Amino acid sequence: MFIVDVVGPTDILAKVNWSFVQIIVAVSAAYAVGHIVAHLSSLLLERGLVEKVLGPPRAALFGHPRAPRWIRALLPGYFKALPDEIAQNALARAKAAGVSDAGQAMFQLAFHNARNNPVVLARIDNFLNLYGFCRNIALVCLIDAAILYTNYRWFRGPDDHYWWSLVALVMGIGMVARYLKFFRHFSYEIFTAYGSEPPAPNVHK
Repeated sequence: MFIVDVVGPTDILAKVNWSFVQIIVAVSAAYAVGHIVAHLSSLLLERGLVEKVLGPPRAALFGHPRAPRWIRALLPGYFKALPDEIAQNALARAKAAGVSDAGQAMFQLAFHNARNNPVVLARIDNFLNLYGFCRNIALVCLIDAAILYTNYRWFRGPDDHYWWSLVALVMGIGMVARYLKFFRHFSYEIFTAYGSEPPAPNVHK
């Protein structure tokens, strides 16, 4: 909202004196925009970048990365697998519960298990908040970079808009990297807790 206000230029948010009604309207607008950004960042980064390009962390954690080799070379931390013993024990637990592979069904089993462990639950809640925050900020920075550069390149904006667009772009890329790190940690904690406990008896026998 601030960047749009700057390049507009409407200078609404740069006002020195605000009435109570204007404050309420501005905060409400920011809240609404925040929800829109969260939805778009989930759509573009989580369902787009992660699901379609990189593959979800659970695939990489169990040694089945989906991304091309050159992408894996750029993001080695994201594609690092679980220790073999943890992975095999997690798969054995899932098989005993009737789930044969490391897909979404196994993730749900492991997530349910994590929710019953207060220590693990606290950690995954922390990672959930962190990756959501980084994902949203990453999209905001990338949108800001596009707005500032467009204003500089095609609407005769000042030179500092070009430099600020570069700053926003670098911050956006950095926050995408942080998002991927915390998103992987979220799944890593869930599956590590699941694979650290002995397999349950096979109730399907």
